[in-house]
Amino acid sequence: MTYSGFGLASYLDYIYTDRAPSYNSFGTIGLIQTPTAQIKKAGNLYFTLTNNDFYRFGALTINPFDWLEASYFYYRPRDIWWSGPGTNYLDKGFSVKFLKKDFLLGSNIAIGLDDFAGTGWFAREYMILTKETDYFNASLGIGWGAYAEESSFKNPLSVISENFTDRVNVSRNYKLGGAPAYDSWFRGPASFIGGLEFFIPKGRGSKIKIEFDPFDYQLGFSTNGTIFGQDFEKRSKKSNINYALQIPLGNAASLQLSFIKGNTMNISISFGGDFSKSIVKKKGFSNKITSSNIGNNKKMEFYEDLLFNLKKEEIFIQSAEIDEDGALRAAISSSKIRSPIIKHSLTGKYATEIAINKGLKINSVESVFINVGTELSSIKTDSKYFNENIPSSIEEAITTSEIFSGKKTQYQRHEFRPIVKFPSFFYGITPALVNHIGDPSQFYYGGIVLRMDSELQLSRRLQINSQINLNMFNNFDEKSNNPDSDLPHVRTDIVQYLQNSEFYIPKLQLDFFNSISKNLFTKFSAGLLEDMYGGFGFEILYKPFYSDLSIGIEAYKVKKRGFKRDFKFLDYETTTGHLNLNYHHPDSKILATLSLGTYLAGDNGYTFDISRRLDSGFRAGVFFTRTNVSAELFGEGSFDKGFYFQIPIDLFLNDYRGGYMNFRLTPLTRDGGQKLQQGNDLIGIIHDSSYDEVNRDWPAFIQFWE
Repeated sequence: MTYSGFGLASYLDYIYTDRAPSYNSFGTIGLIQTPTAQIKKAGNLYFTLTNNDFYRFGALTINPFDWLEASYFYYRPRDIWWSGPGTNYLDKGFSVKFLKKDFLLGSNIAIGLDDFAGTGWFAREYMILTKETDYFNASLGIGWGAYAEESSFKNPLSVISENFTDRVNVSRNYKLGGAPAYDSWFRGPASFIGGLEFFIPKGRGSKIKIEFDPFDYQLGFSTNGTIFGQDFEKRSKKSNINYALQIPLGNAASLQLSFIKGNTMNISISFGGDFSKSIVKKKGFSNKITSSNIGNNKKMEFYEDLLFNLKKEEIFIQSAEIDEDGALRAAISSSKIRSPIIKHSLTGKYATEIAINKGLKINSVESVFINVGTELSSIKTDSKYFNENIPSSIEEAITTSEIFSGKKTQYQRHEFRPIVKFPSFFYGITPALVNHIGDPSQFYYGGIVLRMDSELQLSRRLQINSQINLNMFNNFDEKSNNPDSDLPHVRTDIVQYLQNSEFYIPKLQLDFFNSISKNLFTKFSAGLLEDMYGGFGFEILYKPFYSDLSIGIEAYKVKKRGFKRDFKFLDYETTTGHLNLNYHHPDSKILATLSLGTYLAGDNGYTFDISRRLDSGFRAGVFFTRTNVSAELFGEGSFDKGFYFQIPIDLFLNDYRGGYMNFRLTPLTRDGGQKLQQGNDLIGIIHDSSYDEVNRDWPAFIQFWE
């Protein structure tokens, strides 16, 4: 029996329902203990937990691009001492993988660095090819470092330079850890790595994996050839072949049962999701037009009906006007819907249908986006593209639409201006997680609080934001408080804040926003600005509409708060401020920020932050800070560094909703290079105030009309 190309593809998809790549024991897409030349697509975020009788391992893995995988790991051997019996050794670090698809004869190639900064005891690098077929995947490559501690051969890169022949035991750049060990990358002896991955027919995505195990678990694998209490019997190796069964657990998790080094059962579970799109399908918007029965003429009836119907979608008309040419300009705001294109689509759809019902002629609809009383930008589209009775092309609607810069406060001169009553008060009460991640003694400390977030709007530009937490449960009392810092304790006292707060106020902040002139925005803030500091200060941001560059200045006079996070303060006070240079690259969706200035401990230096925001609103980024504080004075880690991500809350909901879940991790909490973490920063508040920020959102227009 033969099949057409389409028929064979459909048949294989039925037999092998899931051939997607899966994570290995170390949180990298791969086989069992080794990697493959595969990664998940941009927007994936996964946790991997591994357990066996001689070590535990945890990793957080993010894919900012389709070609980049980055992870942060914790490795806890069960046998190795730190400073004596009962003090378990802990290693932590970063890993990264770069992928090039269709590199050679249809095979992918990946180049990776695991544990590339720090002690180097667990460091390893690799280059590997993976050939993907309909029935199995085959991988073969070369590894260095920990991959070549048991059996090895001369480094093939030594033909390029003799510098690749030998590998240093400890990097000259080590200092107190945390610095890239670039003088050891891809150096020293090498070893083969690789294996096979078979798809089980009708196995619902299950896979069988077989690989060559290159590790020396007794004298390598983070022991660095020294004796710190390791259990040689448990670390003994009877086979160089590992086997595994990979079993999907729904769409968001998988379980891997493996037998490694010929004598050890190994269990890994990975769970997470693809946050480049909504996890839950969104429900549709209301298509029913309701008359408000308000207005003394057709035009005023139109305005009132538009106000009434958009309010149902939680889009609020600030003002509106139809000129003599039939062009509608409607100023709108919404904290529920992030996408300017979806807000514009709803405004255009309702306006066009209401105008038809009222017998009014509207030739175009321009939606003006308002936040904190300022016009950010606007989109103008011919009204025929919102009329379902007129055949039209979505692509044509996109190409003929125009995007304009905000005109400061022109919307306040429109003929229709609904009365907005101030003050207005909004609040919400939800359970929330509080975390302290990255402690040397334990990976995670956390708890649950009942959190009330509120916003009191005194005017369009003046508001008070607050957060009040009631502790429900936590394990922070298990954490010892040992700041171990010769700098002012601007962050290392965090444990005392976590342990001394039952009913507390993380934030109570007054903000006044203004737009001095076109493209120039300001903010003045005062109050309890974050968990550990209160004070006052300002921020100025210059952001030209048609430029990808912006520049800002911020300065704050702050005082350290009491450990109970009420209205009391401690003695320490300081002035902190930065000059911020921002560059947004529209094609890659990357935002890079260079901050130069003075930090909370009085040290001077710079922070480099680079992040990528996907169309879904998911953002992932990394940062590092270097100041005039020496590595010795800074302490373990040498300098401040870490990563973060933001997940829009509505990705988990069937409706649109504002707000984010924020996660930020630094390997260690130190006092050098620490910035104030106050909220409502200008660059976030006035998002959608540049051409590229609005223009890149057009996929939402296609999604809305399809």
